Amino acid sequence: MAAVIHYRCEICGTESSNPIHWFMIQCNSDELKVLKWNDEAAKAPGARHYCGEAHAGVYISRWLEASCSPSMPDFTQPSRG
Repeated sequence: MAAVIHYRCEICGTESSNPIHWFMIQCNSDELKVLKWNDEAAKAPGARHYCGEAHAGVYISRWLEASCSPSMPDFTQPSRG
């Protein structure tokens, strides 16, 4: 008997064994790819799972903010002056 795989939304924690309307995101520091649900791709290492467009959008916004934001100053270091 085949094991049933449950996927969990990375944003809200909702679980589903039949996530047909879900999205996946594959990304690294330079590239982000949004994919329609595909069982094989969903099992790939590093695949991120989202229960819908809104939660995929939350992750995309966070990824863009992290990659586009200037680095924060380190106030623990003496200033150069």
